Amino acid sequence: MNKFRIGAAAAAFILGITVRLIFTYLIPPPLPFPIDVIDAFIVLTGAMVAVFSAYEFILTRYRDTAEMLPMFSAVIWTVIVSSYVILRYQPTYQTSLSILVTGVFVGMGWWIQAINTAANARRSHTLNIIMASRTSSEYQQQTRASSKLYLTNIIPPELAEWRFSPQKDEYRYTEVPDDIAEAINGTVYVLNYFEFLAQGIKYRDLDDCLLRECFSGILAGLERRGFHIIIEAQKTDQRTFEGLIRLNKEWNGESMVERYRTNPDNAALGTRYPVGEELQNILYAKKPTTLEQTSEPSPPTAPALATADGVPVGGGPGG
Repeated sequence: MNKFRIGAAAAAFILGITVRLIFTYLIPPPLPFPIDVIDAFIVLTGAMVAVFSAYEFILTRYRDTAEMLPMFSAVIWTVIVSSYVILRYQPTYQTSLSILVTGVFVGMGWWIQAINTAANARRSHTLNIIMASRTSSEYQQQTRASSKLYLTNIIPPELAEWRFSPQKDEYRYTEVPDDIAEAINGTVYVLNYFEFLAQGIKYRDLDDCLLRECFSGILAGLERRGFHIIIEAQKTDQRTFEGLIRLNKEWNGESMVERYRTNPDNAALGTRYPVGEELQNILYAKKPTTLEQTSEPSPPTAPALATADGVPVGGGPGG
C-alpha cells in the first residue's frame, strides 16, 4: 500500500514539473492563474514522495518504529512545506526555520535510537527466556509428562472437566491413573507458560518476531491438544488463556478454540485418549460393583419364642 502511495505521489510530482515547464517555456504570459499554484503543487507532491520513501525505508529497517512513525512522517511533511513557504514568502524567518528543522531531525534521530535500543533489550530478554526454558528442569519435566501421552492425542472433555471440577457429583467415583493425571497437569503447565509469553508480547516486554519463529508450530499443536482444557478453564473465567488464543490466531491464522467453541465435535482435533471402556473404567473406578453390594451381611433377626409344645409364638420370620 505504501509503495502505491509512493508511485502516485511521484506521478503527481512529475506531472507538476511537466506543467511548470510547459507554462514557463511554451505559454506566453499573462498566465490564466498564478504560477505559484503550480509551484505549491510541486512542493506538496515532492514532500509526499520524500516522506513516503523515508517511511518505507525506516519501517523496513526498524520495524519497532511502526507505532509512532505515521505521526513523525506527518511532522516531517509539515516541516518541508513550511520551509518552502518561509523561504519563498517570509525570508526573515530563516533563522527560526533552521532551528525548527534542526530540532525536528535531531529529535527524530534520538527517537529512532531510543526505539532501537529498547528493541535490542527486548530481544535479549526474550532470548534469555527461551534459553531458560531449554535448561529449566521443571519445564522439561512437565513437557515430557505432557508429550508422553498427548503428543498426538488430545485430552478428552470428561477428564478436562474433572481436572477443573473434581467436586462434581458425576466424578465421585473417578480415579485417574498417575501417568494420565501427570500428563494433564503437564499440559496445563505448558498452556500457562504460553499464556505468560502471550501477555509479555501484548505489553511489549517480549519480542513477537523471535518467539513466533521459535514457537508458532508448537503453539498450534498445544492448543489442539489442550482444546477441552481451555474450554473448561474459560467456563470459570473467560479471561483464562485469552492471550494464548489471541497469539495462536496471530501466528497461525486461526484459533481452534475460537472457531469450534460452540461445536467441538466438528473440530478435527485428533484421537482422544483415553476413550471407550478404558475411559469408563477411570470415571467409575471407585464405584462399588453389584457383587460387593449384595455380599454385605444382612442385619440379624430376633430369635423366635416357642411354647412348651414347640409351637412358635412370634418374633421370628412369619411370626
